[in-house]
Amino acid sequence: MTTESWRVPVRVDFGGGTLDLWPIYAMMGGCVTVNAAVDLWISLEIARKGPGHRLQSRDLGIDLAFETWPEAPPPGLSWAWRVLSASGRPPASVSIHSPVPQGSGLGVSSSLGVGLLGAATHEEAGEGLASKIQILRDLESMELQTPAGWQDYYPAALGGALALHWDGPAPRWERLEPHPDLLADLVVFYTGKPHHSGLTNWEAYKRFIEGDARTRQSLADIREIARAMAQALPSDPAAVAELLEREGRARVGLSPAVETDAMRAVRDRGRREGWYGGMKPCGAGGGGCCLLVVKDGRRQTAEAALGDMGLPPLALQITPKGLHRL
Repeated sequence: MTTESWRVPVRVDFGGGTLDLWPIYAMMGGCVTVNAAVDLWISLEIARKGPGHRLQSRDLGIDLAFETWPEAPPPGLSWAWRVLSASGRPPASVSIHSPVPQGSGLGVSSSLGVGLLGAATHEEAGEGLASKIQILRDLESMELQTPAGWQDYYPAALGGALALHWDGPAPRWERLEPHPDLLADLVVFYTGKPHHSGLTNWEAYKRFIEGDARTRQSLADIREIARAMAQALPSDPAAVAELLEREGRARVGLSPAVETDAMRAVRDRGRREGWYGGMKPCGAGGGGCCLLVVKDGRRQTAEAALGDMGLPPLALQITPKGLHRL
């Protein structure tokens, strides 16, 4: 049985999350999301031919075998089954490995969806794969039974840093080149608590549709912050830090549960010790990972403090690569 190796990156988001939910962006107008692929890789081992079918998650300890492709989602791997079924070409065998914690806020399930769809259809990162993302968005709504955003798919399908402009039936993307000084001061750490983006976004979505004034104002603030972030990312690291902090505060306006005790502890200690620049939760917040910009030259101090707090930073960098075959 011949096996192919593929890998797909997860992402960090700098601003404009939740705005990628339809019809929020259509009703508000002028919405932007800024995000980037990072070199934490989900690995896929694919065998296209063989007896029967096999689905395996090394991280979850799930290994399922079928004589024929199942007509209903198997327990524990329903998302993988759903994407592979939609591809029209389920391989004989798929093995999945992710180094990223569950509920990280780094878009793991979306990146996995891009990886599975692209690998099944023999398509690496590029505009062709990006054109299929709407399929994945609708599949995710079926999977979660809530409205689903779709910003998370684009870094996996295109690679690099992106500004996604939600001004049409599909987003218009703009490639960004983050400032080198920003990359030197950017830290991502895991709070030790998983989050559930579907539930967090669903609450904001419902309140927005119902016309809740505070929710609409918070999302309007996030829209303006994201527009400024698209301008600042290539040119002004200090502005990026300030905008991260502003978006973090705006997200608390969507739900006080967005900010955790760990996040508050990082902010308090960082300000006391002089290394804190600005921070926001990755994804919808309430746990998962956080994106932190430290003050110039204080990265080692910040990382040592995070380690001392039981929040060791993740080793990652922004990568220009999306899904690719090894």
